[in-house]
Amino acid sequence: MKRNRLFILAAMLPALATMQAQTSYEAAELLNSDLTGTARYVGMGGAMSALGADISTMGTNPAGTALFRSYDFSLSAGGNWVTQRTQSNIGSNRSFSSYGSFDNIGIVMANKLSNDDVLRFVNYGFNYRNVTRFGGKMGMSANLGGLSQTGQMAWQAYENQDVRYSDFDPNSEDGFLKTNYYDEPWVGWLTLMGADGRLIDASALDGGAYYPSYLNNYTERVTGGINAYDFNLSFNLVDAVYLGVTFTSYNVDRNIVSSYTEYFDGGEYTLDNYYTTTGSGYDFKFGAILRPFEESSFRIGVSATTPAVYTLRDYNSAVVNSVIPFYDSETGEEWTEKFSMDTQSKDAFGGDCYTDYTMIAPAKVNVSLGGTIGTSLALGAEYEYSNNAATKLYYDDGNENTMMNSHTSDNFTAQHAFRFGVEKMFAGSFYTRLGYNYVTGGYKSDAWKMIPINSVQTNTAYKNILATKNYTCGLGYRGDSFYADAALLYSTQSADFYPFDDPSLASTQLVRQYLKGMVTIGFRF
Repeated sequence: MKRNRLFILAAMLPALATMQAQTSYEAAELLNSDLTGTARYVGMGGAMSALGADISTMGTNPAGTALFRSYDFSLSAGGNWVTQRTQSNIGSNRSFSSYGSFDNIGIVMANKLSNDDVLRFVNYGFNYRNVTRFGGKMGMSANLGGLSQTGQMAWQAYENQDVRYSDFDPNSEDGFLKTNYYDEPWVGWLTLMGADGRLIDASALDGGAYYPSYLNNYTERVTGGINAYDFNLSFNLVDAVYLGVTFTSYNVDRNIVSSYTEYFDGGEYTLDNYYTTTGSGYDFKFGAILRPFEESSFRIGVSATTPAVYTLRDYNSAVVNSVIPFYDSETGEEWTEKFSMDTQSKDAFGGDCYTDYTMIAPAKVNVSLGGTIGTSLALGAEYEYSNNAATKLYYDDGNENTMMNSHTSDNFTAQHAFRFGVEKMFAGSFYTRLGYNYVTGGYKSDAWKMIPINSVQTNTAYKNILATKNYTCGLGYRGDSFYADAALLYSTQSADFYPFDDPSLASTQLVRQYLKGMVTIGFRF
């Protein structure tokens, strides 16, 4: 752990009067988006913000719908297959999951006003889209070489003055002389799990005693997703300037179930975590597409997305089960005892603990180029920028979570996305497509997960995403009023995974491979 920084942060805690659940990493999981939309959009790698005339562009450049000249209705669905593979110092682990998805349904209503006036079209659009699917399982095992998650528990207990100098007593029935600490805003649940499982002893002057481990196992299953509802208005000016605005409403539902086990001399323990995030959010997108040369189809697109405002609630609970060795130095007798604690039985809320808060996601800026060569070849390219370090968290009373925001600023960085796509028409009505995009991780190389010592968060695991690469291809048919498209997406994402924070802990390599097949059917009228 970065103890020098944590010591400073720990000193700030007496000013806090509320328990915390969210961390920078839980917030960052909501910032990432999959490559989703119509099959045409996916087949071209999402590089359509300047080309326009696809309903998915209202989510990246709202001016894209201004290029429609008739009503357009489309819906998309697909199948998804996810493989996550970890590679640690003792071997590899592979997990597989699959699920179906409803990717989009939307309509653009094109309203022609004039052939000669400045304002030619005013178009209205609505689109539901699946922004992110959290489906996936993973597992890992490693030789810890004497390191332990319980070291993080012990250190947090030692640094928390309200625990260190009060009635912490691992020999009592609940780990404390006081009946219940789970409803106290200044004592973290990671400390309580360690005490109730008899895994730590915060009375030790060296920073807290714990059990060094030689082996661990971690499993995780994530479900849910983020859905978006786009409401779009766009304008066609003299068939050369296209303007648009989109209001987007988001719905968030993410569920994480994890289980972490460590083995040490004569004993073991398992910490199970149950974590759910629900809520809603919104942002605005503004965009323009310019066709600077009347005789050319070349187009330049620019767009900006305002910081998204999310109102969120985290639910979390944890269960610890341990087998602890004991030794009587006088008789030489050795035995083990079992200890167990479920936070739902001790939580003052009478079930899952919940925390309300607001998250402000960073703004985005997109610059794109597009055009056609002849009548049969279309090309698109774009770049998008956002700064994950600018993400902000606020308590439910409106006050800024300055401690966590400082940590976010120090550990996250800008995220860059590059998208490229090509479409080729053949036989008059059929199309082939290829696409590629590359997205940087948005994490600094030494980023780490800080859990405040008064937090109810007990899942210490985190990952630093390095990069995501998407490869796409597709086929399409365009008739007079009916069209159909199919696309295939292969994505690979690399990350460094850590089951807990310790400066001596080597990362486990995590590779997420994602395969998606999808179809879109649509009608123009």
